[in-house]
Amino acid sequence: MVPMKRIPTRRREYPEHVTKVQDPLLGTRAEVSVLVHAGADATSAEDAVFAEVARLESIFTLFDETSALHALRLTGQTEVPELVAVRDLAEHWRERTSGAFNPGIARLTSLWENAAGLDTLPSQESLRDVLDLLAQDRVADLDFNGIAKGWIADTALASSLDAEPDLINAAWLNIGGDLVHRGVGSLVVGIEDPARPYDNVAPMATVEIANEALATSGGARRWWDIDGKRYSKVLDPRTGLPVDRVASATVVAADAATADVLATVALVLDPAEMLSLIEAEQAHCFVVLANGSTITSSNRFTQS
Repeated sequence: MVPMKRIPTRRREYPEHVTKVQDPLLGTRAEVSVLVHAGADATSAEDAVFAEVARLESIFTLFDETSALHALRLTGQTEVPELVAVRDLAEHWRERTSGAFNPGIARLTSLWENAAGLDTLPSQESLRDVLDLLAQDRVADLDFNGIAKGWIADTALASSLDAEPDLINAAWLNIGGDLVHRGVGSLVVGIEDPARPYDNVAPMATVEIANEALATSGGARRWWDIDGKRYSKVLDPRTGLPVDRVASATVVAADAATADVLATVALVLDPAEMLSLIEAEQAHCFVVLANGSTITSSNRFTQS
């Protein structure tokens, strides 16, 4: 599961104008900004982006029993093209990461949620049972957390740009920290300190992106308290246990779905495996370890 994130941004190389915000959307805060040709109105384009996000959300939500994802979990089948695309992409990443990313992790998350409610750790037997079910790739447990939000950000922004190719010069969309930029100019994005995840604290590093996407994952804002100890809500699907090696991981990639997955997997893999995967995917990462030290895969990140 990708935790809720907040990433401050500022635009560069094109004029400032009002950023439109919708809250909540996909269970978090969404921001969109569209740069149009002189004299044109960006409002309709921004509204179109939010409308497309809302449409896609209705496909993937598990809070509506009429959603396409809910039907897939019940029947094991779907012909909804968006859902098919994400299902296939999630399976690709499950195989690509040897199970470090698993789209069927919902049952494991529920096990820990219930344990936290009882203020006791899950039993070894219950963990083994859930891991056995994970290995069966049960359709009934799919939720696509860790990929759907990034994919929706990519798709919603692209649909707006495709609809108005002669109107829009640039646009960016930030859905709870899954951020994608397309068009002219660039964005300088601040990466928060996971030890001090507060709005009034300066970012610990920055990175400039242009026609790219960025995602951050970590446990700084979401955890379980069990028997007086804090446990991250980011779980390793291979062991069933919360991760504790990495505090946060920020990934820059060509698209938000890839950045979303890689940022989540970076919390699970050991540093050598993580860096190898990042390099193979031609992405870039900034990782903050639990002890406060950092690992970067390139010189694109500037530490404050």
